[in-house]
Amino acid sequence: SGGGALGASPAPPPIEDLVAFFSGVVETDADGVAKVSFDLPDFNGTVRLMATGWTANAVGSVEKDVLVRDPVVVSVSAPRFLSPGDESRVLVELAHAFGPVGETKLVLNGDAELTLGETEKTITLGEGEQVRLSIPVTAQTVGDPEIRMVTTTPDGKRLTKTVRLPVRANDPMIARQNRIPLVADGGTFTIDESAFAGLLPGTGRASLVVGPLATFDTAGMLNQLDLYPYGCTEQTTSRAMPLLYYSDVAKSLGLVPGGNGIETRVNGAIERILSNQTGSGAFGLWRPSSGDFWLDAYVTDFLSRARQAGYDVPDRAFEAALSNLRNRVSYAGDFDDGGEALAYALMVLAREGSAAIGDLRYYADAKGEAFGSSLAKAQLGAALALYGEQRRADAMFRMASAETGERTRGWRGDYGTTLRDTAGVLTLGVEAGSEAVDAKRLTAQIADDFAERKYTSTQEKVWTLLAANALLKDAATTSIRVNGTAMDGSVLEVLDGQKLTLENTGEEAVSAILTTFGVPTEPEPAGGNGYAIQRTYFTMEGDEVSPEEVARDTRLVVVLDVDVQRSAQARLMVDDALPAGFEIDNPSLLRAGDIASLDWLPETANAQHAEFRSDRFIAAVDGAQDFSLAYIVRAISPGVFHHPAALVEDMYRPEFRARTTVGTVTVVEE
Repeated sequence: SGGGALGASPAPPPIEDLVAFFSGVVETDADGVAKVSFDLPDFNGTVRLMATGWTANAVGSVEKDVLVRDPVVVSVSAPRFLSPGDESRVLVELAHAFGPVGETKLVLNGDAELTLGETEKTITLGEGEQVRLSIPVTAQTVGDPEIRMVTTTPDGKRLTKTVRLPVRANDPMIARQNRIPLVADGGTFTIDESAFAGLLPGTGRASLVVGPLATFDTAGMLNQLDLYPYGCTEQTTSRAMPLLYYSDVAKSLGLVPGGNGIETRVNGAIERILSNQTGSGAFGLWRPSSGDFWLDAYVTDFLSRARQAGYDVPDRAFEAALSNLRNRVSYAGDFDDGGEALAYALMVLAREGSAAIGDLRYYADAKGEAFGSSLAKAQLGAALALYGEQRRADAMFRMASAETGERTRGWRGDYGTTLRDTAGVLTLGVEAGSEAVDAKRLTAQIADDFAERKYTSTQEKVWTLLAANALLKDAATTSIRVNGTAMDGSVLEVLDGQKLTLENTGEEAVSAILTTFGVPTEPEPAGGNGYAIQRTYFTMEGDEVSPEEVARDTRLVVVLDVDVQRSAQARLMVDDALPAGFEIDNPSLLRAGDIASLDWLPETANAQHAEFRSDRFIAAVDGAQDFSLAYIVRAISPGVFHHPAALVEDMYRPEFRARTTVGTVTVVEE
């Protein structure tokens, strides 16, 4: 699996449809009147209408609030989401607005993911009277179920209302791989419900890869990148880069629904990346900033590849990115062991025809051995190959290919590991057509490394996907039949409940990989490798309390203490998923003294980035020392709720991580 919590579920959608409509330009008739109509969703409240009109010599605008309401106004208060097994309530308020009074009937119907405690209620409403009903609800399986309500007024009018109550499994996903050998001339294998055994219903996703693409399980890595829950500049780039080359695979896996899903995803990534660009052309990890030379080169590499693939990268932003690399190269200092960002920048500039051949020759001849990673050596080799300097390029590729072992297991400014570097060497060597790279040996080495890893980083995945793309000329597999029908391509999405029989009708043995993702029914126990994490709740006055029973509307301070058990500097991500009965009350990281009553708080870390989502708290912290984080939650929904584990992980060495225990939170009425 990889890169962390493998993706929490998407943030829960709103429980009701939003009211929003834009007409576009509408022509007036001969009387100067323009008529516009649209359908309102289930809504009671105030709608603001705004209009702008103009002629050849005048312009004007007007706005007005319009009250929209049914004879009996039905308002619903529900948890923002639930987890499977959670028990809560839906609060339904009926208020008489106008019309006849008397007996009013409410009928509720929920989708299969939910169980409603009561489905019919009959009440008597007087003039202007309000009645509140509490409907018990239990979440069963993951999904976006709806609760449909039909209210019959005293005069027989039927009013309908639909609310959405998302069910999410916010525990970390796991990934399981099963390599399937299919012998020649009739080798078979059957995939059935056992592929999803031990996973919560509704959370399972599986991909089958057959033939050459199975060497590196390209579909599995694309799935994992798609599920990756965080979004710094490096991670956004890594999720989008493979889509430039694997559009057909991504579509077959359902990762990008719709005809233009790939384009939408890549364009969105470009927009998000450029939002973190400074005026000088540099890129920050979480916001516009400068100083990360390797990140600048990596992002500019992606933008360059995207332009070559036909995507619209604004000229001004791209030229600024190239100018930044040129400036950094011009002012690069001397080094005896390093230069990783310099080599990357030279490769990107060479692709764009902006590198100085004298620089390339100097670094190859005088500093070739000094570059601090095999990837850097290969990148300089790739730059030389782009300029037709094949002899020097082969010399650099030879050095890169021969380098084995990792120089450091600590902090690396280039986000790398030996596995990432090996994949990069293979990618660039094959793309450059260098015979100095032993592609077969490096391919086997990468496959073995992946087989031994439980977790891999975004960098390791993206460069391995690029290596697979460089190696493959035609990945189509025609010798495999699925349930008697020839398999279309090499990748297949497997759905929970499907039964598939694979048969190899070809004359050569074929390998397949089945990769399954999902949330396990039995959560992993607390523990860690290199780190330990503890989650503690306090009252606003600083007294430690248990969240097992909390009164509704109570505010609590969550303190996350991370114990660092390794000396290496790291880019860490802390992820604390909320129980459904809590919401973040004060969207900011707390420090002692921020609020007078919180002067009891311990010293807390300066996070590089923090997010206060509707279903979790996320923070990025760089360092090698113990640290604490704190934020405030409020108990908002009564019920019994699953409490997922809090996590900490090294984003670029994800084998180093830790988690707390899972628990249960009970929120009671005051």
